Amino acid sequence: MWVAAAGDMGRELIRDPHFQDGFVLMRPEPGRHQPYGTLAGVRADGTAVWDLDQWSSHYPLAADAPERLGPGVLRYANVAKAVWVARPGAAEADLTLAVQASREYGSRARRGGEPWVHLLVEQPIENPPALASLAAARLHVEARLQEARRLTTPDYSPSLHAAQFQIFFSLQNQNHESAGYGQYLWFGIPLYDDRQRSPAAFAAQDTGGTKMFIFTPAGSVFTAQSAHDRQWITVDTDLLPLLRQGLETAWSRGFLRGSQSLADYRIAGMNLGWEVPGTFDVSMRIRNLSLKVRSGP
Repeated sequence: MWVAAAGDMGRELIRDPHFQDGFVLMRPEPGRHQPYGTLAGVRADGTAVWDLDQWSSHYPLAADAPERLGPGVLRYANVAKAVWVARPGAAEADLTLAVQASREYGSRARRGGEPWVHLLVEQPIENPPALASLAAARLHVEARLQEARRLTTPDYSPSLHAAQFQIFFSLQNQNHESAGYGQYLWFGIPLYDDRQRSPAAFAAQDTGGTKMFIFTPAGSVFTAQSAHDRQWITVDTDLLPLLRQGLETAWSRGFLRGSQSLADYRIAGMNLGWEVPGTFDVSMRIRNLSLKVRSGP
């Protein structure tokens, strides 16, 4: 386990890591990133730095006033999804994301080739350092599964239908002089998959639209705990060697051909939340999110 040098705890890359300043609502058409309103946060004077993505949802949240569940606890909801935010240390946790895919898909399961429902929070990383300049990139997050219920349908297939909660970072070539400028890798941290107590590793091209390479180590790399037990699980890991492994794997598979220099790649953005290609009703709590980087040889 990495320990920072005395007096050097690293620079926090994630803005508003406790989700106190609200969200910018994005229209549900995948990839468009078209805002249509905001959800106010716990801090009334805050400016939202998180986008709330609802890709392929038939029931986007309205930019309405929240339901106030208690001091510093807000809830936004409709028939198909809900978002809770609370002050740090509250029993409700910093953030809760819930999806009622039974409402989204209705009486039949999603078919192959059809889009699936997402509920994600997302932000770009400001002034990210080059991977070559880093000595460590420490991720901390705690998560607790609240609900995971699969609705039985005659056309259910685990190869098509699942519920997954993940964190993704994009590692992007941001060197304007590089032939590969703009290309990126999706690096995943799998916190929950309904089909496995500990999610399996995955390394392949994204078929969901970006066509970029996805590298997701097995869940056991990050924690020995399982979200299936519905207790708090903790990830506290130096991501840097895994990020480098992800790039090396992408290069070996013929991706990111424009550059194989760590000096060109930076942690450009992140998202976390649900992808629900199956007919599941699910809810996850998140608290104490952090990604601190430390420079060095």
